[in-house]
Amino acid sequence: MKKLALAFFLLFASTFLITPSAIAHDDIASTYPASGETVEAGPIGILIDFSDNVMANENNEGFEIRVSDSQGNVQPVSCLNASGATLSSTASLAAEGDYVVDWRSVGNDGHAVEGTFKFSVVNTTNYEQQSADQIACGASLDSAAPVTTADGAKTSDDNGAFAGLMIGAGLIVLGTIAGIVSVYFRQQREKKKPKVLYKD
Repeated sequence: MKKLALAFFLLFASTFLITPSAIAHDDIASTYPASGETVEAGPIGILIDFSDNVMANENNEGFEIRVSDSQGNVQPVSCLNASGATLSSTASLAAEGDYVVDWRSVGNDGHAVEGTFKFSVVNTTNYEQQSADQIACGASLDSAAPVTTADGAKTSDDNGAFAGLMIGAGLIVLGTIAGIVSVYFRQQREKKKPKVLYKD
Protein backbone atom coordinates (compact mmCIF):
# COMPACT_ATOMS: atom_id res chain seq x y z
CA MET A 1 0.00 0.00 0.00
CA LYS A 2 2.83 2.36 0.89
CA LYS A 3 4.58 1.65 -2.44
CA LEU A 4 1.36 2.42 -4.30
CA ALA A 5 0.98 5.72 -2.46
CA LEU A 6 4.62 6.58 -3.21
CA ALA A 7 4.15 5.87 -6.93
CA PHE A 8 1.06 8.06 -6.95
CA PHE A 9 2.91 10.98 -5.36
CA LEU A 10 5.79 10.70 -7.83
CA LEU A 11 3.40 10.60 -10.78
CA PHE A 12 1.54 13.63 -9.43
CA ALA A 13 4.78 15.57 -8.97
CA SER A 14 5.94 14.81 -12.52
CA THR A 15 2.63 15.98 -13.95
CA PHE A 16 2.75 19.10 -11.79
CA LEU A 17 6.14 20.11 -13.19
CA ILE A 18 5.08 19.56 -16.80
CA THR A 19 1.91 21.65 -16.39
CA PRO A 20 3.47 25.14 -16.88
CA SER A 21 4.76 24.24 -20.35
CA ALA A 22 1.43 22.72 -21.34
CA ILE A 23 -0.44 25.77 -20.12
CA ALA A 24 1.91 28.18 -21.83
CA HIS A 25 1.67 26.44 -25.17
CA ASP A 26 -0.39 28.33 -27.78
CA ASP A 27 -0.75 31.37 -25.52
CA ILE A 28 -0.29 34.79 -27.12
CA ALA A 29 2.47 36.61 -25.25
CA SER A 30 2.06 39.89 -27.15
CA THR A 31 1.18 41.52 -30.46
CA TYR A 32 2.33 44.54 -32.42
CA PRO A 33 0.44 46.71 -32.88
CA ALA A 34 -1.12 46.02 -29.49
CA SER A 35 -4.85 45.37 -29.47
CA GLY A 36 -6.65 48.73 -29.64
CA GLU A 37 -3.45 50.70 -30.29
CA THR A 38 -3.24 53.57 -32.79
CA VAL A 39 -0.16 53.72 -35.05
CA GLU A 40 1.11 55.98 -37.83
CA ALA A 41 0.45 55.04 -41.46
CA GLY A 42 3.26 53.45 -43.44
CA PRO A 43 4.89 50.04 -43.72
CA ILE A 44 3.73 48.57 -40.42
CA GLY A 45 5.31 45.48 -38.94
CA ILE A 46 2.64 43.03 -37.79
CA LEU A 47 3.91 40.72 -35.07
CA ILE A 48 2.38 37.92 -33.00
CA ASP A 49 4.66 36.66 -30.24
CA PHE A 50 3.79 33.27 -28.70
CA SER A 51 4.77 31.72 -25.39
CA ASP A 52 6.20 28.68 -27.22
CA ASN A 53 8.04 28.14 -30.50
CA VAL A 54 6.10 27.74 -33.73
CA MET A 55 6.66 24.87 -36.18
CA ALA A 56 8.63 26.86 -38.75
CA ASN A 57 9.10 25.48 -42.26
CA GLU A 58 10.79 26.69 -45.44
CA ASN A 59 7.58 27.75 -47.22
CA ASN A 60 5.71 29.03 -44.14
CA GLU A 61 2.98 26.47 -44.80
CA GLY A 62 0.10 26.69 -42.34
CA PHE A 63 0.95 30.29 -41.40
CA GLU A 64 -1.02 33.37 -42.41
CA ILE A 65 -1.44 37.03 -41.49
CA ARG A 66 -4.29 38.91 -43.16
CA VAL A 67 -5.06 42.59 -42.56
CA SER A 68 -8.48 44.06 -43.45
CA ASP A 69 -9.98 47.53 -43.10
CA SER A 70 -13.31 48.25 -41.42
CA GLN A 71 -15.12 47.48 -44.70
CA GLY A 72 -13.51 44.05 -44.95
CA ASN A 73 -11.13 45.01 -47.77
CA VAL A 74 -7.89 43.00 -47.58
CA GLN A 75 -4.77 45.18 -47.44
CA PRO A 76 -1.32 44.64 -49.01
CA VAL A 77 0.79 42.36 -46.78
CA SER A 78 4.20 40.86 -47.50
CA CYS A 79 7.30 39.41 -45.82
CA LEU A 80 5.51 36.64 -43.90
CA ASN A 81 7.97 34.97 -41.55
CA ALA A 82 7.64 32.30 -38.85
CA SER A 83 10.68 31.88 -36.65
CA GLY A 84 11.27 30.95 -33.02
CA ALA A 85 8.18 31.99 -31.09
CA THR A 86 7.23 34.77 -33.50
CA LEU A 87 4.99 35.12 -36.55
CA SER A 88 5.42 38.39 -38.44
CA SER A 89 4.75 40.25 -41.68
CA THR A 90 4.65 43.82 -43.00
CA ALA A 91 1.50 45.65 -44.12
CA SER A 92 1.30 48.89 -46.13
CA LEU A 93 -1.52 50.98 -44.61
CA ALA A 94 -2.38 54.54 -45.62
CA ALA A 95 -6.10 55.13 -44.97
CA GLU A 96 -7.01 56.28 -41.49
CA GLY A 97 -9.37 54.04 -39.58
CA ASP A 98 -9.69 50.68 -37.89
CA TYR A 99 -8.02 47.48 -39.08
CA VAL A 100 -8.42 43.81 -38.21
CA VAL A 101 -5.59 41.28 -38.18
CA ASP A 102 -6.54 37.64 -38.70
CA TRP A 103 -3.66 35.25 -38.07
CA ARG A 104 -3.06 31.53 -38.23
CA SER A 105 -0.08 29.67 -36.78
CA VAL A 106 1.15 26.12 -36.16
CA GLY A 107 2.54 25.16 -32.77
CA ASN A 108 5.56 22.92 -32.27
CA ASP A 109 3.21 20.02 -31.57
CA GLY A 110 1.65 20.43 -35.04
CA HIS A 111 -1.66 21.87 -33.85
CA ALA A 112 -2.99 24.90 -35.73
CA VAL A 113 -4.05 27.96 -33.73
CA GLU A 114 -5.64 31.16 -34.97
CA GLY A 115 -6.92 34.45 -33.65
CA THR A 116 -7.66 38.08 -34.37
CA PHE A 117 -6.97 41.54 -32.97
CA LYS A 118 -7.72 45.15 -33.96
CA PHE A 119 -5.77 48.40 -34.15
CA SER A 120 -6.17 51.84 -35.71
CA VAL A 121 -4.15 53.96 -38.14
CA VAL A 122 -3.69 57.73 -38.47
CA ASN A 123 -1.93 59.36 -41.43
CA THR A 124 -0.17 62.61 -40.53
CA THR A 125 2.62 62.23 -43.12
CA ASN A 126 0.50 61.83 -46.29
CA TYR A 127 1.89 58.32 -46.75
CA GLU A 128 0.68 56.62 -49.93
CA GLN A 129 -0.10 52.93 -49.86
CA GLN A 130 2.24 50.48 -51.61
CA SER A 131 1.42 47.19 -53.28
CA ALA A 132 2.55 43.92 -51.69
CA ASP A 133 5.40 43.70 -54.24
CA GLN A 134 6.66 47.17 -53.25
CA ILE A 135 6.80 46.54 -49.52
CA ALA A 136 10.35 46.43 -48.18
CA CYS A 137 10.77 43.65 -45.63
CA GLY A 138 12.10 44.46 -42.21
CA ALA A 139 9.80 47.33 -41.20
CA SER A 140 10.96 48.21 -37.71
CA LEU A 141 8.64 47.85 -34.75
CA ASP A 142 8.12 50.73 -32.37
CA SER A 143 9.97 49.62 -29.24
CA ALA A 144 8.11 52.24 -27.21
CA ALA A 145 4.74 50.72 -28.06
CA PRO A 146 2.91 49.09 -25.16
CA VAL A 147 3.23 45.32 -25.17
CA THR A 148 -0.14 43.80 -24.36
CA THR A 149 -1.89 40.63 -25.33
CA ALA A 150 -4.33 40.48 -28.20
CA ASP A 151 -7.18 39.73 -25.81
CA GLY A 152 -6.05 42.17 -23.12
CA ALA A 153 -5.20 39.34 -20.72
CA LYS A 154 -1.73 38.16 -19.72
CA THR A 155 1.47 39.82 -20.88
CA SER A 156 4.62 37.85 -21.59
CA ASP A 157 5.96 38.85 -18.16
CA ASP A 158 2.82 37.45 -16.54
CA ASN A 159 3.35 34.15 -18.35
CA GLY A 160 6.95 33.95 -17.16
CA ALA A 161 5.98 34.75 -13.57
CA PHE A 162 3.22 32.15 -13.63
CA ALA A 163 5.52 29.47 -15.03
CA GLY A 164 8.16 30.34 -12.42
CA LEU A 165 5.59 30.07 -9.64
CA MET A 166 4.41 26.66 -10.88
CA ILE A 167 7.98 25.35 -11.17
CA GLY A 168 8.83 26.60 -7.67
CA ALA A 169 5.74 24.93 -6.22
CA GLY A 170 6.64 21.74 -8.07
CA LEU A 171 10.14 21.75 -6.57
CA ILE A 172 8.64 22.14 -3.09
CA VAL A 173 6.38 19.14 -3.73
CA LEU A 174 9.32 17.07 -4.95
CA GLY A 175 11.37 18.06 -1.90
CA THR A 176 8.55 16.99 0.40
CA ILE A 177 8.21 13.67 -1.39
CA ALA A 178 11.98 13.10 -1.22
CA GLY A 179 11.83 13.69 2.55
CA ILE A 180 8.98 11.21 2.94
CA VAL A 181 10.85 8.60 0.90
CA SER A 182 14.00 9.12 2.98
CA VAL A 183 12.12 8.65 6.26
CA TYR A 184 10.38 5.56 4.89
CA PHE A 185 13.60 3.81 3.88
CA ARG A 186 15.28 4.80 7.15
CA GLN A 187 12.46 3.15 9.06
CA GLN A 188 12.80 0.04 6.93
CA ARG A 189 16.53 -0.16 7.70
CA GLU A 190 15.88 0.24 11.42
CA LYS A 191 13.42 -2.65 11.35
CA LYS A 192 16.01 -4.95 9.73
CA LYS A 193 18.75 -4.25 12.31
CA PRO A 194 19.17 -7.07 14.88
CA LYS A 195 18.19 -6.13 18.39
CA VAL A 196 20.97 -6.35 20.97
CA LEU A 197 20.10 -7.17 24.57
CA TYR A 198 22.52 -5.81 27.14
CA LYS A 199 23.05 -7.71 30.36
CA ASP A 200 24.79 -6.54 33.55
